[in-house]
Amino acid sequence: MSKNEITLAQANVLTQARYNFTVVEKRAVYYIIKEVRRQFIEQQDGQKDLFNDLVIKIKTADLQGPDIGTELREVYLSLKNLRRKSIWIEDQERVLEVGYINYFEHLKREPNLEVQVSHKILPFLVELAEKFTTYSLTVAISLKAKYSQRFYEYCSQFKSTGFLYISISDLREKMILEKKYSRYAQLKMYVLDVAHKELKSLYEAGNCDLYFNYSEDKSGRTVNGLKIVIISKERQPEPLKIDDLVYYIRMWLTTWLNAATKPKNKAWIDRVIKHLQKNPDQLPKLYDRLVRMQEKETSTSYAAFARYLIEEDYLQE
Repeated sequence: MSKNEITLAQANVLTQARYNFTVVEKRAVYYIIKEVRRQFIEQQDGQKDLFNDLVIKIKTADLQGPDIGTELREVYLSLKNLRRKSIWIEDQERVLEVGYINYFEHLKREPNLEVQVSHKILPFLVELAEKFTTYSLTVAISLKAKYSQRFYEYCSQFKSTGFLYISISDLREKMILEKKYSRYAQLKMYVLDVAHKELKSLYEAGNCDLYFNYSEDKSGRTVNGLKIVIISKERQPEPLKIDDLVYYIRMWLTTWLNAATKPKNKAWIDRVIKHLQKNPDQLPKLYDRLVRMQEKETSTSYAAFARYLIEEDYLQE
């Protein structure tokens, strides 16, 4: 990104949250994040640990956008729907269902409209969480498809690793597509290929910092997941930090072993993570082996393969 580029950031749990916003709704969110970070991060005297509901102003022209030609009445409807929609956030610590805004108001002769941001969402937009996704505001607001917006954030989160695996069931759940695209062919046509085409086109034109390619992880004719390779000119060559390695290993194991519904598997993963934290020299090697495993194996074998190699090579005393 250029020196003049505006970089947004949000907690990774927000990037991975379950929600379905339209393009205009998501653009409103991007401008909310921009203003929140201006007040709480860029200003040196910003209060970073005590939050009240925050009132901010957004230019109506920024939400209408000449590229999508949104009428002002459509902006109103989008903000009305945004107020009613909630996002589901779940991590190791808690579950939270929350919306971005409490109300919006527009004095029709004014160029700006006013929104009130919920104090519950603010900590996820200020650097309080350990893991954040950073991305370009210019790119984010230029995207015309809502699925491009989501994939841009996903790829931005994993840009430093250059690799992301996501199961089809997780993708449908996070984007609330369980009923809309029940067949994979529909998901591929209207979600994956739309996002891939738009991001790649912008990247090749020099207007986006990344794009992705993907291959299908299959069992017979059934597509279980996607192996996503992230292409970026700003790919960070330096090794990942210990906390990053722990984060990715825990996330993979939790997904593969269905730890959310299997307490014994969760307890085993916790034991693995504690062992690795006590032996941090083992983290890079295990991370690399799990990455190679995902590149070569099918998702149906991830759980058994990962558990075997960890038990044999890392938990043996």
